Amino acid sequence: MKESMHQTIYSYKLLYRFRWRSVGYLTQLLLIGLSLIGSSLLLDTPVVHLIVSLAILPVIPVCHLLIFRLYAKLRLQKPHTTADMLVSPWWGTGYRLPVPIRLYRTTEGTVLAGSLLFTGAAYVWLPVEYGLALLAGTFILALPRVLALLASLRQPKSCSVKYEERGVAFLLTDG
Repeated sequence: MKESMHQTIYSYKLLYRFRWRSVGYLTQLLLIGLSLIGSSLLLDTPVVHLIVSLAILPVIPVCHLLIFRLYAKLRLQKPHTTADMLVSPWWGTGYRLPVPIRLYRTTEGTVLAGSLLFTGAAYVWLPVEYGLALLAGTFILALPRVLALLASLRQPKSCSVKYEERGVAFLLTDG
């Protein structure tokens, strides 16, 4: 009895790796602090009274996660949630295997647009200090996604993207 086995093996060449490191996290913390100061000046309220409005920031990663998973399910993709949800700029979302760069761009673009639309819709229903914190936090916490998306524009259309812990890798396949 002769069995035929068909197997395709791909090897990848790393083109570029985008990682969000401690400098990125520190930049985000600094920007959140500056947004508090800006809100304080705009609202003529002491910063101490606005610190409580930061309690709304955990809504943003939940929003990113839900939009990512919804988009992936609608596209019949297999999303992958990892254990690094609290420390990853991608909030632990991604795909287990490398995906085409086009899928990466549309997924990330959908998450960014969806979170901005959610923020805009929620802003009108929230007290102004919470709305400003949500608005500023959405832009600040989206920085890693935006910068990685911009980095993807320099990569060839035939490359693949692999979600890694705290970053993404742009790969070119040999097959």
